[in-house]
Amino acid sequence: MNEMQKYIKKGIGDWVSNNTGVVNVDNDTLEIATTQIDAYGDTVYCFVIDKGDYYEVSDDSHILFKLDPGETDADLYRTGAQVAIGAGFNFDEDSCEIFVEVDKENLAQAIIRLAQLQVAISYLG
Repeated sequence: MNEMQKYIKKGIGDWVSNNTGVVNVDNDTLEIATTQIDAYGDTVYCFVIDKGDYYEVSDDSHILFKLDPGETDADLYRTGAQVAIGAGFNFDEDSCEIFVEVDKENLAQAIIRLAQLQVAISYLG
């Protein structure tokens, strides 16, 4: 890797780090304000819950509720679930939460992937 490539990679990493907000919600839960922006121009949030042996990375049911708060569009929810599952995430049909369980080594990747997934789903609405 040449010097310019190293400079760019470091700059991207620094920018993402400086523009990602992390807030304690409670002793076991963090709210992550990612650098991703959804179809409505809003910041995408992820939630990380420390489950002891693993971490749960979740949208806390926000994205589909945002698109259809009255849950009147069954096709939207069905499509959102299919997209989430197809991307390797779990989908809770009762709460419409999109989530994945990961170890500490895969936590950052799961947060980024979930944020990107929420952006994609936001364009369904």
